[in-house]
Amino acid sequence: MDSRALGQIHDRYYPEIYRFALYRTSAPETAADIASEVFLRLLDALHAGRAPQTTLRGWLFGVASHLVADHFRRTPRESAPLEESLMANASPAAEAEERVRKGQVQAAIRRLTPEQQEVLALRFADGFSVEQTAEATGKSVTAVKSLQFRALDTLRKWLVEMEND
Repeated sequence: MDSRALGQIHDRYYPEIYRFALYRTSAPETAADIASEVFLRLLDALHAGRAPQTTLRGWLFGVASHLVADHFRRTPRESAPLEESLMANASPAAEAEERVRKGQVQAAIRRLTPEQQEVLALRFADGFSVEQTAEATGKSVTAVKSLQFRALDTLRKWLVEMEND
């Protein structure tokens, strides 16, 4: 594969891979590292004669998913940094409430299975269709729908419980 083709692949998929990793890790530097590593692994696979056998997009997101999982295995669980962009002219109480709510959602998402987290990241952070998510994860459309439904139902229940505590 020539360098121009590799550049086009990088330009096409890097933003999606980065958003996926950012959604999963909530850390811009970590997301950038993961996205870069995905493309290094692609180069290694191509040089070793092990080109992706499935769709390229599915292969890239599969590698990204594994790298995110590796990141969480290596990194102790700690609260994720919250976004600093808050509503303009919001009262300090409203800002504090928004930060707490975001923290609760992030904590609840981390409690989901890795498969559920991956499906939600692809569907909502990257805007993938159910079919695209199935392709990227190597699962059937029915499995993706089921994972998404269970994940959202579980999140809803956990967030209701958190509100009532």
